[in-house]
Amino acid sequence: MRGTAGTLLAAVAVCTVLRAGGQIEARHYPAEMTWAVHLDLKSLNQSPMGEFVRGALDENARRGLGWLQAMSGISLTNDVDSLVIVGQGSTATGAVVYAYGRFDVERLTALAGGAKNFQNRALGARSLISWTDKGKAVSLCFIDPTLAVLSQDGVRVEQAVARVDGQAPGMGREGPFARTLLREDGRFLAVQASDVAGLARLNPQLQMFRQAEALLLEVRQMGGGNGLDLALLIKGASAEMAQQFHQAAQGMQAILLLQAGQNPEAAELARGAAVALAGDTVKVDLKLPVESLRKMVTVRIEQQREAAEARRARRAAKRPAQGGEADGGEADEKPAPERPAF
Repeated sequence: MRGTAGTLLAAVAVCTVLRAGGQIEARHYPAEMTWAVHLDLKSLNQSPMGEFVRGALDENARRGLGWLQAMSGISLTNDVDSLVIVGQGSTATGAVVYAYGRFDVERLTALAGGAKNFQNRALGARSLISWTDKGKAVSLCFIDPTLAVLSQDGVRVEQAVARVDGQAPGMGREGPFARTLLREDGRFLAVQASDVAGLARLNPQLQMFRQAEALLLEVRQMGGGNGLDLALLIKGASAEMAQQFHQAAQGMQAILLLQAGQNPEAAELARGAAVALAGDTVKVDLKLPVESLRKMVTVRIEQQREAAEARRARRAAKRPAQGGEADGGEADEKPAPERPAF
């Protein structure tokens, strides 16, 4: 039932639409959270950048989106608004996903019913459903057809439901993550973290930021033309530490520029970056015009194609002789059917 569980996860975690019953409110989120990710897919879909992204999808990606819609009944391009993920500590086990949208609760619950270790128990007037996906427990509660809460930790889902219902306190409207949670025109993505040193201890992928106190990344539609405008703010534990971050960013930029002959795409990124220092904060601005993005997509697709051909060649070399190949005939080259990647 791996496909069933994967379909439900993709549908709930990605397909979201804001409506009156599912507005993002600061009180729904834990006051003690230390990181937040807000992916505003509606803003992206309605922007020139969204049009570019849709046009850049390869055939495999398009088949994957079609497969998801056929299984879940949700269209990504028409039914998407915001996805918010928050947590404290580990970005894996401590994450809680808030998906705002139109959900066919009965259909998605039926999909989950085919997964391994499925359970459905009452949570007040609602249902808390759970199942196992790739060996990990997943819990989900539909607050209503416009809001779903998902986590690997069922207790965190119950706590989120209590906050939404006003039975437990949440973050204040002026809390440190309030701006990240709210929608802003032209902003597709916001990532914010506090206590970065503590996060780095629990998440090895954040080791490069272990000396930072806080960080904020925002990705927007480029003004005055089609493209992306990225802004990264890193607050050091001290002015001296911020100076080290500033020097490291400038050094990385210089190295990439020197390697333009070997890696022209990275050098082009470096040329579009601006690094500034103000007190204990470093700011990195990066502009990516659509022409640069188109080149990057083309290079990436070609790399994936070459990697796929190399994998097929390795499999063919290991495959034992079939049919009349030993007598000079040809082996059966028909590939096994694969589910579209998503």
